[in-house]
Amino acid sequence: MNAQTTSLPWYRYGIMWLVIAPPIGAVIAGVITMILILQAPDKDVRTPHPTIAVIHGQTHNSVVPPAD
Repeated sequence: MNAQTTSLPWYRYGIMWLVIAPPIGAVIAGVITMILILQAPDKDVRTPHPTIAVIHGQTHNSVVPPAD
C-alpha cells in the first residue's frame, strides 16, 4: 500500500511535444522565409496603376464597365 508516484519532467511526455511542435515549426519556417526574402528580394515586382472610379459618366481609366 505504499505506492509512490513520481512525476516526470515535462519534456518526457510525448503529448507535450505534439502541443509545442507546430508553433515552434511555424516560427522556424517564418524565420527561414524572412532570411530568404532579405537575401534575394524580387526586384521585378510591379504594382498596377491605380484606377479612378466612374465619376459623372466618365468610363475611361475605370474598371467598372459602362452601363448599357
